[in-house]
Amino acid sequence: MTSNDKPQNSSVGSLGSMRNVIFISFGAFVWSIYLSIQGQFLNDYIADMGSYTPLKISLMVSLVAITGAFASIIFGAISDNLRIKFGRRRPFIIIGGVFSALFFFILPFQNAVAAIIGINVIMSIFNNAAFVCNNSFIPDTTSKKKLGKVNSITALGTSIGTVVGFALMMINSANTIFFVSGAICSIGFLIVGLFIQETSNQSEPKKWYEDVKETFNPRNLKNEKGFFNFLISHFLLHTGLNVYIPFLLIFLTQKNNPASGELIGLGLSIENGEVLIIFAIMTAVSLLASIPIGIFTDRIDTSLFLLISRVVFAIATMILALTPLIRTLKPLVVGFLFIIPYGIANTADIISRGTLMHKLAPKEKRGQFLGLTVFVKILAQIPGVIIGGLLAQFLQGGYQFAFVIGGIIVLLSLPFISFTKLRTPLIQETKEKSISS
Repeated sequence: MTSNDKPQNSSVGSLGSMRNVIFISFGAFVWSIYLSIQGQFLNDYIADMGSYTPLKISLMVSLVAITGAFASIIFGAISDNLRIKFGRRRPFIIIGGVFSALFFFILPFQNAVAAIIGINVIMSIFNNAAFVCNNSFIPDTTSKKKLGKVNSITALGTSIGTVVGFALMMINSANTIFFVSGAICSIGFLIVGLFIQETSNQSEPKKWYEDVKETFNPRNLKNEKGFFNFLISHFLLHTGLNVYIPFLLIFLTQKNNPASGELIGLGLSIENGEVLIIFAIMTAVSLLASIPIGIFTDRIDTSLFLLISRVVFAIATMILALTPLIRTLKPLVVGFLFIIPYGIANTADIISRGTLMHKLAPKEKRGQFLGLTVFVKILAQIPGVIIGGLLAQFLQGGYQFAFVIGGIIVLLSLPFISFTKLRTPLIQETKEKSISS
């Protein structure tokens, strides 16, 4: 074991490590609130501004995706090579997180869709810089044996934050929603950045732009075959998700499709809080399942568990397309029946996916490699949201078709979850332990 390994591994199970887990989970909580407002409410807000078309949302999400993707790589590499007393990840969490949240205070004063899109692009640059650094804290401070458990605790924060985000959407005034969300998120990001503990890194830093070039070097990715396979599966997963996710709130609340005037979704309304009730129930079930899923992920082959979770998640996604067909039942009951299995499968996929990703990321290049996963995730928004926008714009029942097409694309990610290649890091870790003992 090298001197650089000692701070990380010796802290596992200690109070400092537990403190970090709490703040990482709190960070996930704050990010979920942020993403609920930026990724869902803002889309719905634009839809109410007039001259709405689904393709406008597709354009906005695509531009945000491009800028955010490159920001995650660049700032991930910079943080890997930053050597200052305050830390290498924390400055980006504070600056990126707080600045992106403060832009919520500006949005209500913009009346043009183009201005909102431009602000959203700037927000994406800052927030992705913060997000990739917060995500890097998990493998930085956790042993591989406990990654599943830590990811499950992080998922708890994500689930609770999602419910809080939707609860904020119940506020009658859109301006108040942006102001309250901006205040919560900016203070939350500041707390995470100030109080999370960062392990020291004594390795020799490189110039960050050299790391960025190495990240996109095909030879380097070829040397990390398991991680390369993971990136392909990650891209297909998020392409499928983004076929329907940007339009999810519109689907649930039954807006009129401007192209056809059709009624869509469950017919729920923001005012009576039924959307919040559905997501609260889904979150409660997911919370109960998170810790057992995390423990289970640590005890069996992670890639196998991810494979099973991904299949169930894809099926649960496609089944959501059936909800408008049984509108004669109470919409709230329909929502419970369909969203609960979706939520559990999504939670299992998130935890096992995160565990596998953190096991595969090379230690000295975690920031740039985890930045690469964010890059791929965000880049996948472009084809995903364009497909979803075209379906919603031009097809009768296009929102329903989005769930089916999205689920099919998610299934295409399965062949790239390669068992033997993704198990390699675990085999190497076992060998290292036997040698050190």
